[in-house]
Amino acid sequence: MRRERPRGTCHICGTEGPLSFEHIPPRKAFNEHRVVSVRFEEAINLGPDEFPRGKIHQRGVGGYTLCATCNNKTGHWYGNQFIDWCYKGMSVLMDSGGHPCLSYVVHLYPLPVLKEIVTMLFSVNHDRFHRVNQELVRFVLNRNRIGLPKKYRLFTYFNTSSQFRAMPIAGLMKGDHGRQPIVISEFSYPPYGYVMTIDSEPPDDRLFEITHFARYEYYECAELALDLPVLPVHTPFPGDYRTKEEIKQQIQQNKEFASQNKCSVTNDR
Repeated sequence: MRRERPRGTCHICGTEGPLSFEHIPPRKAFNEHRVVSVRFEEAINLGPDEFPRGKIHQRGVGGYTLCATCNNKTGHWYGNQFIDWCYKGMSVLMDSGGHPCLSYVVHLYPLPVLKEIVTMLFSVNHDRFHRVNQELVRFVLNRNRIGLPKKYRLFTYFNTSSQFRAMPIAGLMKGDHGRQPIVISEFSYPPYGYVMTIDSEPPDDRLFEITHFARYEYYECAELALDLPVLPVHTPFPGDYRTKEEIKQQIQQNKEFASQNKCSVTNDR
């Protein structure tokens, strides 16, 4: 018997019905191998050198998030250009030994690349995300639509780690940004990581902004000089680009702080 597809709400158009499997990123963008996924609540307890033990996905990262219509349209319109972008990024990392130190010039179709990134972020977020972000829905479902409202900003960076990170919209409090929370959604899978902020500054000044990709026409190929940083991805926390050494040092400081406070409470008694 043919297995019935899961039913639910399409994360882009909001249609109720059968959902198709969406590879995030596309399968040919190095997302065709077995991966292990761990829930956020479990991942926060893992050290930077611990191997995660969780659900095994034999055919890559993804989920039943889009209706067949949205899946087919976005894949047809944006998939090939995005895959080409990923191959070029991986080539830069391989040629530089994972340490690109100069800007590199690349030919790409900026608008389809950006629209595929937004499509992936729809899948990463809850199926209610589309309700309050109709501008993004119209941006993705009309391949010729250019421009984004000023409240949306998108950034990228190189990810050379073996880990991926998928985080729906969340609020961050950063000391160096004052009391204003940073509203962020992030998806990171080698060779890139992607960050979207809403009415917020980026969580890290090293991120390379690509919001301007939305200014190009659909069929417009551009020659762009990109200066992307290589940022570590070792935790499930969005906007966290600490090295393994920095994470280990912070863990040790937390242990020492907890131990000192325990002794202080015992002495007070």
